[in-house]
Amino acid sequence: MSFPEVQVKYWLVVLSLLFFPSIGRSQVKIGFIDVQRAISESQAGKRAKDRFQAQVKKAEADLLKEKQELERLKSELDKKGPLLKEDERRNLEGDLQRRYVNYQRTMTDQQQELRQKEGEMTGDILKELEKIVNEVGKAEKFTLILERSQILYSDQAIDITTKVIDVYNSRTKK
Repeated sequence: MSFPEVQVKYWLVVLSLLFFPSIGRSQVKIGFIDVQRAISESQAGKRAKDRFQAQVKKAEADLLKEKQELERLKSELDKKGPLLKEDERRNLEGDLQRRYVNYQRTMTDQQQELRQKEGEMTGDILKELEKIVNEVGKAEKFTLILERSQILYSDQAIDITTKVIDVYNSRTKK
């Protein structure tokens, strides 16, 4: 059986359970959560965002300082270059080029490091949110809880995001 055939059969089963509840359960209860909203509005998410923004500002300040130094050296070389001996000028140009390459490497490394830190911060919050979604789902007898980004339309009455945020905040008060 090919993958598309399996997908079609899966969706037929899901749809039949939704439209013919007597086949499966007697009542189907569906909800959804907006994970991005839960992260950004939870207290832990706000704290993580503040920490991340502080790290971004520090990295930007460090890079700006290095960029200004490179611009100063370039300007100095442009002014004094014609007056310098050939090998002195080449040495300064080589030094400037090495520093520029190092600056670009540092910038790339910091961007990658910041993306990794953001992923780690978000990952920790996501793990906790997943546990809470499972608990809310079991406690309130949901058949299915979906992520908001996967839904084209839904009634806001089935949104459990606020409830999940409230439970999460109550557990992570500091």
